[in-house]
Amino acid sequence: MSAAVVVLAVVVVLDCALSGFRAAQGRTGRLPSRARDVRSMGAGLLVCALLVGGPVALGVGVTSSADRSDIAAAGLLGSAWLAAPTAVALVVFLVLPWRWRYLAMAVILGPMTLLRPVAAVLAGWLGAWASPGAVCALAVGLVTVGLLSVEPVVGLWHRRGVHKGAF
Repeated sequence: MSAAVVVLAVVVVLDCALSGFRAAQGRTGRLPSRARDVRSMGAGLLVCALLVGGPVALGVGVTSSADRSDIAAAGLLGSAWLAAPTAVALVVFLVLPWRWRYLAMAVILGPMTLLRPVAAVLAGWLGAWASPGAVCALAVGLVTVGLLSVEPVVGLWHRRGVHKGAF
Protein backbone atom coordinates (compact mmCIF):
# COMPACT_ATOMS: atom_id res chain seq x y z
CA MET A 1 0.00 0.00 0.00
CA SER A 2 1.42 3.38 -0.97
CA ALA A 3 1.94 6.33 1.32
CA ALA A 4 -0.62 8.37 -0.65
CA VAL A 5 -3.32 5.77 0.01
CA VAL A 6 -2.53 5.69 3.74
CA VAL A 7 -2.44 9.49 4.06
CA LEU A 8 -5.71 9.87 2.13
CA ALA A 9 -7.31 7.20 4.32
CA VAL A 10 -6.24 9.12 7.45
CA VAL A 11 -7.66 12.35 5.98
CA VAL A 12 -10.97 10.62 5.21
CA VAL A 13 -11.23 9.06 8.68
CA LEU A 14 -10.52 12.41 10.36
CA ASP A 15 -12.99 14.15 8.06
CA CYS A 16 -15.72 11.65 8.96
CA ALA A 17 -15.07 11.94 12.69
CA LEU A 18 -15.06 15.73 12.50
CA SER A 19 -18.24 15.69 10.41
CA GLY A 20 -19.94 13.78 13.20
CA PHE A 21 -18.57 16.24 15.74
CA ARG A 22 -19.82 19.25 13.75
CA ALA A 23 -23.23 17.69 13.30
CA ALA A 24 -23.58 17.10 17.03
CA GLN A 25 -22.52 20.64 17.88
CA GLY A 26 -25.06 22.19 15.57
CA ARG A 27 -25.31 25.94 15.70
CA THR A 28 -26.13 26.27 19.39
CA GLY A 29 -22.69 26.85 20.92
CA ARG A 30 -23.24 24.18 23.58
CA LEU A 31 -20.80 23.68 26.38
CA PRO A 32 -18.24 20.94 25.76
CA SER A 33 -19.25 17.40 26.65
CA ARG A 34 -16.57 14.81 26.06
CA ALA A 35 -19.04 11.91 26.10
CA ARG A 36 -21.31 13.57 23.50
CA ASP A 37 -18.29 14.50 21.38
CA VAL A 38 -16.95 10.93 21.38
CA ARG A 39 -20.41 9.53 20.56
CA SER A 40 -20.86 12.00 17.72
CA MET A 41 -17.42 11.26 16.25
CA GLY A 42 -18.24 7.55 16.44
CA ALA A 43 -21.53 8.23 14.67
CA GLY A 44 -19.64 10.10 11.95
CA LEU A 45 -17.29 7.15 11.47
CA LEU A 46 -20.19 4.68 11.41
CA VAL A 47 -22.17 6.67 8.85
CA CYS A 48 -19.03 7.16 6.79
CA ALA A 49 -18.33 3.43 6.79
CA LEU A 50 -21.89 2.75 5.64
CA LEU A 51 -21.86 5.40 2.90
CA VAL A 52 -18.28 5.08 1.69
CA GLY A 53 -17.45 1.43 2.33
CA GLY A 54 -19.26 0.05 -0.72
CA PRO A 55 -17.78 2.47 -3.27
CA VAL A 56 -14.30 2.00 -1.81
CA ALA A 57 -14.66 -1.79 -2.09
CA LEU A 58 -15.85 -1.37 -5.69
CA GLY A 59 -12.88 0.86 -6.50
CA VAL A 60 -10.42 -1.53 -4.90
CA GLY A 61 -11.94 -4.38 -6.87
CA VAL A 62 -11.53 -2.72 -10.27
CA THR A 63 -8.09 -1.09 -9.85
CA SER A 64 -4.52 -2.16 -9.47
CA SER A 65 -2.26 -1.00 -6.65
CA ALA A 66 -0.57 1.53 -8.97
CA ASP A 67 -3.95 2.93 -10.04
CA ARG A 68 -5.03 3.30 -6.40
CA SER A 69 -1.81 5.18 -5.66
CA ASP A 70 -2.43 7.54 -8.58
CA ILE A 71 -6.04 8.16 -7.53
CA ALA A 72 -5.02 8.77 -3.91
CA ALA A 73 -2.25 11.17 -4.97
CA ALA A 74 -4.76 13.09 -7.09
CA GLY A 75 -7.21 13.19 -4.17
CA LEU A 76 -4.48 14.47 -1.87
CA LEU A 77 -3.55 17.12 -4.40
CA GLY A 78 -7.15 18.35 -4.34
CA SER A 79 -7.51 18.33 -0.57
CA ALA A 80 -4.04 19.15 0.81
CA TRP A 81 -4.70 22.90 0.80
CA LEU A 82 -7.49 22.26 3.31
CA ALA A 83 -6.21 19.19 5.16
CA ALA A 84 -2.80 20.60 6.12
CA PRO A 85 -4.00 23.77 7.91
CA THR A 86 -6.82 21.80 9.51
CA ALA A 87 -4.33 19.26 10.89
CA VAL A 88 -2.21 22.10 12.32
CA ALA A 89 -5.29 23.66 13.91
CA LEU A 90 -6.28 20.30 15.41
CA VAL A 91 -2.84 19.91 16.97
CA VAL A 92 -3.12 23.45 18.39
CA PHE A 93 -6.62 22.65 19.62
CA LEU A 94 -5.48 19.48 21.40
CA VAL A 95 -2.17 20.68 22.83
CA LEU A 96 -2.11 24.42 23.53
CA PRO A 97 -3.96 26.53 26.12
CA TRP A 98 -7.52 27.76 25.62
CA ARG A 99 -6.61 31.12 24.04
CA TRP A 100 -4.74 29.38 21.24
CA ARG A 101 -7.58 26.86 20.83
CA TYR A 102 -10.13 29.61 20.30
CA LEU A 103 -7.80 31.37 17.89
CA ALA A 104 -7.33 28.14 15.92
CA MET A 105 -11.09 27.67 15.78
CA ALA A 106 -11.81 31.23 14.67
CA VAL A 107 -9.00 31.62 12.17
CA ILE A 108 -8.65 28.13 10.71
CA LEU A 109 -11.33 25.62 11.66
CA GLY A 110 -14.33 27.90 11.12
CA PRO A 111 -13.41 29.13 7.62
CA MET A 112 -12.07 25.72 6.58
CA THR A 113 -15.41 24.14 7.48
CA LEU A 114 -17.08 26.37 4.91
CA LEU A 115 -14.47 25.41 2.29
CA ARG A 116 -14.71 21.66 3.00
CA PRO A 117 -17.22 20.92 0.20
CA VAL A 118 -14.97 22.69 -2.30
CA ALA A 119 -12.00 20.55 -1.27
CA ALA A 120 -14.08 17.36 -1.35
CA VAL A 121 -15.43 18.06 -4.84
CA LEU A 122 -11.99 19.10 -6.13
CA ALA A 123 -10.37 15.96 -4.65
CA GLY A 124 -13.16 13.81 -6.09
CA TRP A 125 -12.89 15.41 -9.50
CA LEU A 126 -9.12 14.97 -9.61
CA GLY A 127 -9.45 11.39 -8.34
CA ALA A 128 -12.04 10.59 -11.01
CA TRP A 129 -9.81 12.18 -13.65
CA ALA A 130 -6.93 9.93 -12.55
CA SER A 131 -9.16 6.84 -12.61
CA PRO A 132 -8.41 4.17 -15.21
CA GLY A 133 -12.02 3.66 -16.24
CA ALA A 134 -15.64 4.69 -15.91
CA VAL A 135 -16.46 2.22 -13.12
CA CYS A 136 -13.59 3.47 -11.00
CA ALA A 137 -14.50 7.11 -11.72
CA LEU A 138 -18.06 6.32 -10.65
CA ALA A 139 -16.74 4.77 -7.42
CA VAL A 140 -14.68 7.91 -6.73
CA GLY A 141 -17.76 10.05 -7.36
CA LEU A 142 -19.83 7.93 -4.98
CA VAL A 143 -17.13 8.23 -2.31
CA THR A 144 -17.21 12.01 -2.72
CA VAL A 145 -21.00 12.12 -2.39
CA GLY A 146 -20.78 9.82 0.63
CA LEU A 147 -18.23 12.04 2.36
CA LEU A 148 -20.35 15.12 1.75
CA SER A 149 -23.41 13.28 3.11
CA VAL A 150 -21.94 12.24 6.46
CA GLU A 151 -22.57 15.51 8.30
CA PRO A 152 -26.20 15.96 7.15
CA VAL A 153 -27.04 12.33 7.95
CA VAL A 154 -25.48 12.50 11.42
CA GLY A 155 -27.16 15.88 11.98
CA LEU A 156 -30.53 14.37 11.14
CA TRP A 157 -29.72 11.47 13.42
CA HIS A 158 -28.94 13.86 16.30
CA ARG A 159 -32.02 16.03 15.74
CA ARG A 160 -34.25 12.96 15.93
CA GLY A 161 -32.47 11.59 19.00
CA VAL A 162 -31.77 8.23 17.38
CA HIS A 163 -28.15 8.26 18.55
CA LYS A 164 -29.06 8.06 22.23
CA GLY A 165 -30.04 4.43 21.93
CA ALA A 166 -27.33 3.49 19.43
CA PHE A 167 -24.28 4.72 21.29
